[in-house]
Amino acid sequence: MVQPVPHLSPERLEHLRRLVDASRLRAALYLPPKPPPIRRRSRSRQYPGGRPSLWRNGRGQRRG
Repeated sequence: MVQPVPHLSPERLEHLRRLVDASRLRAALYLPPKPPPIRRRSRSRQYPGGRPSLWRNGRGQRRG
């Protein structure tokens, strides 16, 4: 069911038109920033200092 449109005074209607124009101008001037590219996790996991993970490297190797 359609709701009836309330009556707006000419001043209020002009104010709303200015707001719409301002929001359109802002949307055109200030484009949203692009999201950063997705970084895939590399296979070799290392600690922040660059040292390899001892748990992963030491498990599969035979000692002695």
